Amino acid sequence: MKTPSESDLLARAKELVHRMHDVERWAYAIDASVPAETRVGAVLEAGYVVAEEDTEARVVRYEAPAAGNAPPDALVTLERPDLGVVLLQAHGPTTVDRLGPVLERTGFVPQSRLLGRAYDVATPGASAALTILAHMVVLWDEDWADLFLLHLASPDPVVRHDAALGAVVAAFSARQVEPARSLLEEAARREEFPKLKQTLLEALHAVEGLAARDPLRA
Repeated sequence: MKTPSESDLLARAKELVHRMHDVERWAYAIDASVPAETRVGAVLEAGYVVAEEDTEARVVRYEAPAAGNAPPDALVTLERPDLGVVLLQAHGPTTVDRLGPVLERTGFVPQSRLLGRAYDVATPGASAALTILAHMVVLWDEDWADLFLLHLASPDPVVRHDAALGAVVAAFSARQVEPARSLLEEAARREEFPKLKQTLLEALHAVEGLAARDPLRA
């Protein structure tokens, strides 16, 4: 696969933002160096309130009331100190107006930078970048499939392992079973390491579980 140029990466990053708007779900990674009080303060000032919090999992769900009978806006943060980021996902009718000021306060890791790292599979940090990006797969397309295939076909078993777990995250983030299921099936057929093959099969089982819970996503 040809390594994308800087202009290709920037174009792809812009496309990801458009896709977020198309499905009305937004996902970003905030650098973990941003103080927690800055991040939380920005979210609260945008009109969100804490709805649920799991301190052990480092997950917080916020909600903001919407007009009329519309469901509330929702914003979820997941702290991933191992990846050096706080992952943020949001959806709802007034999310665009609320999320903009939050990101102005906190900043975010550019998708083009993450994509550049993820495509350079042989370098340290590529798997971490793919894991972060997995949370941004709000809609699968051919480019996403090619990127995950690149990692699942890596000669490094650690990279293949991380890609398998990332594919599960991406399937749940996109709320789509395919092409994650096909990618994992093919990777499992090729895999020669028994433990890694088991991991791939478990990842496949998790993705198929999504289809079982919601047949419309199959």
